[in-house]
Parts: sequence; C-alpha cells; structure tokens
Amino acid sequence: MDKLVATSLDDALMDKEEIPTRDILIQRARAMWPSLLERSEECEKNRRVSDETISDFRNAGFFRMGVPKKYGGFEMDYDALCEVIMELAFVCGSSAWNLAVLGEHAYTLTNSKQEILDELWGDDPNVLIATGNDPKATLEPVDGGYVFNARTSFSSGCDHVDWWISRGTDTKTGKQVGVFIPKQDNVKIIEDSWNMSGLGGSGSKDIEFKNVFVPIDYVRGAPKGPEWGGKEAQVTNPATYRLSQLSTKPFTLASVSVGIAGGVLKAFTERMLERKARYGGDLSEKQNIHLRIAESAAEYDAARKILLSDIQESLDILRTQDDIPNEMHQRNRRDMAFCPRLAQASVDRLFYATGAGGLSLDNNLQRQFRDVHAAGAQLFLNWDINATAYGRAKLGLEVGGPVI
Repeated sequence: MDKLVATSLDDALMDKEEIPTRDILIQRARAMWPSLLERSEECEKNRRVSDETISDFRNAGFFRMGVPKKYGGFEMDYDALCEVIMELAFVCGSSAWNLAVLGEHAYTLTNSKQEILDELWGDDPNVLIATGNDPKATLEPVDGGYVFNARTSFSSGCDHVDWWISRGTDTKTGKQVGVFIPKQDNVKIIEDSWNMSGLGGSGSKDIEFKNVFVPIDYVRGAPKGPEWGGKEAQVTNPATYRLSQLSTKPFTLASVSVGIAGGVLKAFTERMLERKARYGGDLSEKQNIHLRIAESAAEYDAARKILLSDIQESLDILRTQDDIPNEMHQRNRRDMAFCPRLAQASVDRLFYATGAGGLSLDNNLQRQFRDVHAAGAQLFLNWDINATAYGRAKLGLEVGGPVI
C-alpha cells in the first residue's frame, strides 16, 4: 500500500461552520485518502463506489457545494469543486469521478424552474441525480405527460441516486424533450453493463426505463442562457451558475485526470525513497529518476494551473457580464481536453520507471495508470473534437465543422 499522510477524517470534520471554507473542504478530502485507498480494490471489483464512501462525501458536504443556499447548499465557486475532486483522485479515480459527475449536476440543475428545485432539494440538499442518454429514447405523449422508454448508458454513480435526468424524442413532434425521473420500480440498473479496464469502480452502468410515466411537471425546459444565473433559486453567487455546460462544466471531469497525476507523482516519489536498484544503490540517487520526476511534476503543475485559471478567469468575467467571449469558450474547450493529455503523459513517464513491480495488482499505481487513460476518453474531453473546434475558431471558420 502506498504511504499516505493525512489527518483523520474525524479531525477534519471538527469544524462545525454552517458553510465550510474551501480550505476546510480540501482538508476533508485529504483526510479521506487512507480510507479511499483501502477501498479502491473493492471499489473496482464491485464496479461501484461503496455506500461508505458516498456517506463520507455526504457528511463532508461535498454534494452540497453547488446546491443553492436557499436549499441548504454552499453555493461555492465551481473551481472549489474541481479542487476537491483533484484531491480525492490522488488515491481513487473512480470515487473522484462520482463526485465529478454528481457534484456538477447541482450547478446545472440550479437553472431549472423553481417547482423542480423544490421537488429535488426541498427536503434534502444531498439528493443525488444521475444522467443517461439514449439516442433512441422515446417520449410518447399521453394525458398529463409522457411515457418514457430508453436504455441509457454511462450513468455514473447510478447506484446511489434518487433521480435521473435524461431526454428523448417526442414521438408526435419529433423534437427532443428533457425529463426528470424519480427512482421507481420500472427503472432498472443493468448490473453487468459496466466492465471497464479503467474507472472500473465508477458504476457508470446502463439504465433501462420501461414504460415510465413522466408527469408534465417533470419535463425540463429548454436550457436557459448564461444570463439566467440561477435566478429562480435566488442565488447570491450567480456567476458560477452562468458557466457554460459545454465549455466549462466538463472541467470537473478533467479534474479527475489531473488529480490522478498528482497522486501518482506523490506515490512514485515516496516509492523511490524506499527502493534499492536491482544492481545496487538507492534509486533516489539515479539521475533518470530525477529527470522523470521533474518533467512529470511540471506537467502536473501546468495542468492544474491551466484548469483552475480557466475557470477563475471565466468567473471573473461572469461576475459583471452575462457570458464570456466566444474565443474564451473555445480556449476552455481546448484546455479541458489538453489537461488530461498532460496528466496522461505525467503518469506514463513515471509508471514506466516503476518497472515490473508497478504491474502488480496489489499496487495502486497500475490502477491509477488505467484510470487516467479512461478518464481522458470521456467525450467532452476528446482532444480531436475540442482541438478541431479551437483551430477552426482561430481561423475564422464555423466551429461546427468536421468532428469525429
């Protein structure tokens, strides 16, 4: 087991402030390192994050970071959530991925109508909502609403949620319609649908919705513009709720890759301080080890700074304006795909230097190696798509040009 030093979770939770500071939340995340590391193998084996981990996240306040204060949340800036995710990803990418997905939904859903917000968070600010999309999903109009049929994919954290948000095609109009769906008997998690070589514990399974009645009150309205800023939730921090769904929200996903790279750097450095070379001498004295640590550390530091800076710069503008400039939207998309590439390069360089020992299944490094590549494969983080959009924008071409 990799050596980790952190205060106990009980100590980290001593502070009883109603709304904790960013630093306190980061401290709570670091305090979870030992337990997350201990659970990481079981998490991957079970193909889901444990109930204990979700309970720890809930008790630490992580799921309330984006929930409006009106409903008992913290209304924190988006980059604070990303920092907490990076800390958790130091030891368990799958656990961090669950927070990256479920935590982000609070920011997006805050721009829903008040009736929906009252339904979601009126009794509990820790209610969790998963997503899932199926291009073939249908919504058949009936009296009072729709009948929804779909088999959605990649519903991360689905074992722990109370609601889903999805969309389907109105069979009468042919238009796409978004819906909220509460947990119920005819919503079935397909247990054997998630068998992946990386982020195996994220629980991103398929969900079968079979003849699910969706009341008209649970239909999601068209996405609001950036000027909306959580108005119906009466937020006091509207800037963070104006962030773009496409060009800023996926930074929580990119944060998982960056956090994994930081964890590998830490674990590798500690490992080298303890190991001897096969043919004599301390590995910590080898120049090739020094060079690998330096270059990987530079990539990790760069990825972390780019990610947080992009969000903070966007928020600075959104505090006085309704939207960020188009060139910044494209820059953000470029960077959210570039940061995982930096993280992967950082991890690959160090993993190679661990030798055959790094391949052992009881070594968390091999799991981190697989997880960092899986995290970078997410559609919103696809380099070819986002880099193409950026390049076209710089050349004055329509951004909606050819993608793969």
